[in-house]
Amino acid sequence: MHSAPIVQHDGMTMPLDTFIDCYRLIRVNPYALPSMASDTRLMTVDRCGTVMEDCRANQIDLRDCIAFRPVDGQQEHEPCFDCGTSTDEGEFCESCAEEGYLSGF
Repeated sequence: MHSAPIVQHDGMTMPLDTFIDCYRLIRVNPYALPSMASDTRLMTVDRCGTVMEDCRANQIDLRDCIAFRPVDGQQEHEPCFDCGTSTDEGEFCESCAEEGYLSGF
């Protein structure tokens, strides 16, 4: 039997999936990596439960992360379900819309 990774953060210990839900992280789809500005500050967690609290998007490889979210207090990136940054099936980011994904609507 395989045990779930445990995350230790802010003085608390919890299973990885619980941590992702509690901190409202966005799960990374390795086949549709999110598009965001390189200076976007992120909180990330990897499959082992290691949390990086404040890192720039250009400093990490999102393929190594299981989930992320923009750090509070900054302008968030545009959500988009097409490039993997939103769970809302009706939202496109500006760059996906400009590339013609919305031309059929």
